[in-house]
Amino acid sequence: MTGFATMLRVSLRIQRGDLATPVVMAALPLILTPFLLPGAQAQLQASGYPSATGAEQVVPGFAALFGFLAVQQIVTGFGREHQWGTWERLRAAPVSAGALVLGRSTACLLVQLAQLTFVIAVGALVFGYRPQGSPAAIALVLLALAVMLVAFGVMLVAVFPSSEHALVAASLGGMVMAGVGGALAPVSSFPGWAQAVAHASPAYWALDAMRTLSLEPAGLADVAPALGALAGFTTAFALVAALRFRPAQRKAGLR
Repeated sequence: MTGFATMLRVSLRIQRGDLATPVVMAALPLILTPFLLPGAQAQLQASGYPSATGAEQVVPGFAALFGFLAVQQIVTGFGREHQWGTWERLRAAPVSAGALVLGRSTACLLVQLAQLTFVIAVGALVFGYRPQGSPAAIALVLLALAVMLVAFGVMLVAVFPSSEHALVAASLGGMVMAGVGGALAPVSSFPGWAQAVAHASPAYWALDAMRTLSLEPAGLADVAPALGALAGFTTAFALVAALRFRPAQRKAGLR
């Protein structure tokens, strides 16, 4: 069995033993959605979408917000590998560090995808989220968002020597990027200067694509620029992670 497969299997086994956090991250946005629907509906109708229900903003917005918050799970997962000694035992095997990181990252990606898909699917069933655009394009945007979030989390693990510091950066960075990117309110409702700043957040591009696909009969070509921007953020995060990751460095501080 390759190092990648071994790491993926170990990581999924650990994840199965700690389902509480993913369940909470998937349930919370659905609990909070009804509170924001009326305000979002009024904003969208005032923006020229008279048949909007508000779910077109709130469901993808909350899916992205809690996706960013779930980056903490990625940091915690790597920290626990060090805490339990799993990482050192796998490193002792004749496999590359890249295969180990890729296996761990793939497990995180599957969890992120499941969480995002669950929020969107239940939003459709319970809150009447009815996107007008291509379902295949929506699936591709969710995949691109999940890959970017995993790259962001692995970058934090690589940059910070302490897992606790990485967790703080994941929490603060995630909330800021999601909020600035329009997870809680349409970017068009922001002041002019904030609308310009929003373009610096990867959340903006994911939510811009989701907004287009939710409110208009759009397809893949219509959201290609947003997907390109997301790919750019992912590449930048992955490059920093590759340059800064030290397989032998222990991640202190996680309890």
